[in-house]
Amino acid sequence: MTKILVIADFDEQQTVAIERAKEYAELKGANLHIVYFCHENFRHVPGDHEALKEKILATQKLNAKAQLDAIDMSGIDYEFEVVWESRIAYWVQGYVERESPDMVLKTGNRSETFFYTPTDWQLLRECSAPLMISAEKKWRKTPNVLAAIDLETSIESKRLLNTKVLQQAKSLADFQESELFICYTIPFSPLLRDLGMQYTDELERQAEDSLKETIEQIAKEYGIPVENFVMKAGQPEKVIPSTAAKAKAGVVVMGTVARKGIAGKLMGNTAEKVLKLLKSDVIAIKPDS
Repeated sequence: MTKILVIADFDEQQTVAIERAKEYAELKGANLHIVYFCHENFRHVPGDHEALKEKILATQKLNAKAQLDAIDMSGIDYEFEVVWESRIAYWVQGYVERESPDMVLKTGNRSETFFYTPTDWQLLRECSAPLMISAEKKWRKTPNVLAAIDLETSIESKRLLNTKVLQQAKSLADFQESELFICYTIPFSPLLRDLGMQYTDELERQAEDSLKETIEQIAKEYGIPVENFVMKAGQPEKVIPSTAAKAKAGVVVMGTVARKGIAGKLMGNTAEKVLKLLKSDVIAIKPDS
């Protein structure tokens, strides 16, 4: 049986991650391991800190159970725990390395300052399992699925990543009985455009001609109508959200190769930039190590 790690929120109004995990449990016949995190700084608190920690954990376990009891979990194989940890991404990656879950799922938090990296961004950079960041709210009920892939890559690892993205997106679209769309962002330089050396319409026509056979092969293998392939020249963080909106996609599946450290903060990566603008769920998949 497959396993999904769910990072839950104590807020009674924030059960999005659990609700989405239920759908995936039904899709994959998976076991849900639901984890709630809590942590307090006792530096200026008198008394027995260990006893206080245990008291807080006991209270939060009751709160977690009450939240789950209020959700219809009938027919779902699940267990839950409350973990005392402030470094959520660190704990999650340790769990992934030990248990190899098929997916990690959490509700998204789409805000960041330069000097502070929230859990979402840390997980995108460090979590080696497929990561689904579920939108807190969607702008409409959107059942379709969008897969963002690189149709022109000649690098084997990226080709394999394309396959993983397509397989994940296809299985989800089939389960939801929804349409699957494919998005490819054609590399484009605004600077070269301004110099009169590159134009979006020309790039799109060239890609349409050169990738015709590739698109037909993928369309046949995955049962996707050719007209559901969208190729636009531009920046991925603009093209993908725009395409998702037009395709009425509630889930975007994409590969990510995360940058860490200062390079990651200065440049980010495609998945992080896209996540800031998307109002749908995102499944980020890393290449095989």
